[in-house]
Amino acid sequence: MPVTKATKAKKQAAPPPVVRRAPGIQLGEQTARAMILQGGARVFAERGVRLASVADILKTAQVSRRTFYRFYDSKEDVLVALYRTGTEGLLAACRIAVREEVDPLKQIERCIDAHLTNARGLGHLVFVLGGEAQRHESALHARRMEVHDELAELLGRAYVAPKLDPWLLRALLIALEGITRVMLAEGDNGRAVTSASIQRAKRVMMRLAVATLLGEGASVPPLPTAD
Repeated sequence: MPVTKATKAKKQAAPPPVVRRAPGIQLGEQTARAMILQGGARVFAERGVRLASVADILKTAQVSRRTFYRFYDSKEDVLVALYRTGTEGLLAACRIAVREEVDPLKQIERCIDAHLTNARGLGHLVFVLGGEAQRHESALHARRMEVHDELAELLGRAYVAPKLDPWLLRALLIALEGITRVMLAEGDNGRAVTSASIQRAKRVMMRLAVATLLGEGASVPPLPTAD
């Protein structure tokens, strides 16, 4: 067919070819991570750590496998990220308490309040992650020990002379953690935490803290020191 001036004009006026992109929407890093963590939190709370799978997280978070593996290598990576986020929030609250309060019992009370608020808000997820973190072979266990170390160091700053034995504060933290776990267990593993159970837990935890740090008397052993 001969090429006429009209044909040339049509070719010149034709729009540029459409560049086809890969299907799906490319999520930004912050958005994608948030969606995956929120999905992971729901899955771990509903199915537990053992039964949860990457496929469950993909379905709940509504992200593609490709998006998931841009940021995480496994469900364990998501688990660690969730636990780190929660524990960093607790540490941040305790750092503020230590900075603003001089009385060590006030410091501990505010740390207890922060911990119980977290347990109240996230209930069953806290129960699941806390139980997992107690297992020595768990990916969460090392982080749990890091948190205990920092909390003991923070709370021990009020005791300059004599300096408390860090084991005493570590033991107190483990006891306080244990009371929270009892509260969650008796509240349908964190699904039915009430204001009454929160207050009951706080009363017991404060009694432990006061007896540990301020208990005195002829039959009471002296406070262990680091000297």
